[in-house]
Amino acid sequence: MKRAGFTKRILVLILLYVFVFFYKLFPVFWNNSSRVNKRVILHGDQIPKNLIDSYYRTNYGSCQHSVVKENNINCRRLIENTTISKLIRVSKSRKCELNKITKNCKLFRQINGYEDKVVTKLEEDFPLAFGIRLHKSAEPIEQILRIIYRPHNFYCIHVDNGSDIRVFNSLRSVARCFDNVVVLSQIRTVYSSIRLVEADLLCMKEAMKSTIQWKYFLNMVGQELPLKTNLEIVQICQILQGRNDIESEPANEVLMNRMKYEHNFTKYRLIKTGIPKKPFAPKSFFRKGSAYGTFSRGFVGFVLSSDIAKDLMEFLKNVWAPEETFFNTLNSVDGAPGGYNISVKHGTFDFISREEIWKWDPVVCNGLFYKDICIFNNRDLPWLVKQPEIIANKMEGSYDQVVIDCIEEYLYNKSLQADIFALNKTHYKQYPHTKDLYKTT
Repeated sequence: MKRAGFTKRILVLILLYVFVFFYKLFPVFWNNSSRVNKRVILHGDQIPKNLIDSYYRTNYGSCQHSVVKENNINCRRLIENTTISKLIRVSKSRKCELNKITKNCKLFRQINGYEDKVVTKLEEDFPLAFGIRLHKSAEPIEQILRIIYRPHNFYCIHVDNGSDIRVFNSLRSVARCFDNVVVLSQIRTVYSSIRLVEADLLCMKEAMKSTIQWKYFLNMVGQELPLKTNLEIVQICQILQGRNDIESEPANEVLMNRMKYEHNFTKYRLIKTGIPKKPFAPKSFFRKGSAYGTFSRGFVGFVLSSDIAKDLMEFLKNVWAPEETFFNTLNSVDGAPGGYNISVKHGTFDFISREEIWKWDPVVCNGLFYKDICIFNNRDLPWLVKQPEIIANKMEGSYDQVVIDCIEEYLYNKSLQADIFALNKTHYKQYPHTKDLYKTT
């Protein structure tokens, strides 16, 4: 009996130890081993903020431009001009796998901030369309997209047909995660040629085919960045009341000389021939200005379908720099929706769509000049954020990524405090092409 009782007590003790092990000690061993052998897998709607950056870098490379975070740069102090930063370019050793991260679209949209946009009823009722041309890398375009993206807008990206196929594939994988983003690659663009206009027209056609009833179309390139939030752009477009914002001034001799002779295409550029072109119209018909603008929906339809637009396109197909006269001239044609026949010029600070500094402008460029235009750096931030224009040209991450990251941060924070950063609407009602809309009787 004693022996049986002893055995029973031993069994009870063994069971007790087993219970303690599995209840208390086993989880510790399991958790410790899992930290070494298991990767954190994020699912569903809840992604812990403290895991986002490390998870992203570990699994997908540095697709988010994080120069500001990596270097502990205070963008607010840069913008307030209370400190300066060295110029920091995007490291060539960085690896970004957009093709990989976009295989999980939900994760991609969450991590890159596409799903945390603040959208007002005003914006939803006034959708916009954007066309972006590029010929370089995909990552800067994805950054532009995440800055301007709203689910009710339309976006078209045209990748130069001569670019590395990986650029197109990367952006196509991004577009796969959205219903309102289209990526094309149909034209090999050539500097100062009609192909730049053709790429814009392709995106305009895609925009017109979309079921989104956008009100205005804005064209951009990959070296540009918005200076205004989506809400501010909408408010500016509403002030235009259907008018276009297209730089326009009478044609000068430089423009007319570009159209005197035919030009032939080579692989990378246009070559002037000695063959005279038959005149299309008198000098007074043509206008000159920027290739970029803010175009009303009615004007886009006019550009794509009117006989005068088709005839002008045909004439300009073999001249130098037609992108600086095509939209500008059509804007002044009688009956052009939203058009006008007055001067709107960057030089007189009348052009709303673009902020840029040319070598001859009376404004300081803290960056460097390339082909006579300023490439901004972070020391231009205090000036840039005060400008009334919609988009800034130019910025290059290969020169200074800080200015780009800080503008992204600035616009995001501004969108969260729209009631504090109220747009000065009175200013936009005083431009040459808007003031007649607000005449008091």
